[in-house]
Amino acid sequence: MCCYRYFLLAVVLFGSFNAASGQDRVFEGPWKTTNRKLDGIMTAVIKDLGDERWQGRFYGVWQGVPFDYTVKFSGKPESLKGTAVIDFADYTWTGAIDEDAGTFTAKFGGSRYTGHFEMKEKKKGSAAATAAIEKINR
Repeated sequence: MCCYRYFLLAVVLFGSFNAASGQDRVFEGPWKTTNRKLDGIMTAVIKDLGDERWQGRFYGVWQGVPFDYTVKFSGKPESLKGTAVIDFADYTWTGAIDEDAGTFTAKFGGSRYTGHFEMKEKKKGSAAATAAIEKINR
C-alpha cells in the first residue's frame, strides 16, 4: 500500500511537469528566402521562458536534408527580436506572435540568407501539435 501511494504521488508530480510542456506553442508554415530560392515548410515549437524571454525550436526538411535549430529571443509577443548562428552564418530577425490571428511571422537577414516566414499555430492538443512537442522532448 505504501508503494502505491508513492506511485500515485509520482504520477501527480510528473503529470504536473508534463502539463507545463503543454504551454509550448506549435506553429507551422512556409519560410521564403529573398536572395536565393530556398523556400520550404518549417515547424516551430515556441516556449515562453518568462520576463520577455523566449526559446524556439525550428525544424523541417529542405531538399531531403533535415534541419533542427534552437534559438533564444526576447521581447513582447508583438515585438520579438533575436540573433542566431546557424551553420556558421550570423542572423538577426524581428517578428511577432499575433494572439488573435494565431500566427507567428518574422523577417530575417544575415551573412548568408535573407527572407521571412509566416506560420500558423496548430491547435493545442491536435495530433500535429502533440507530435511536434514529443519530437523536441526526445
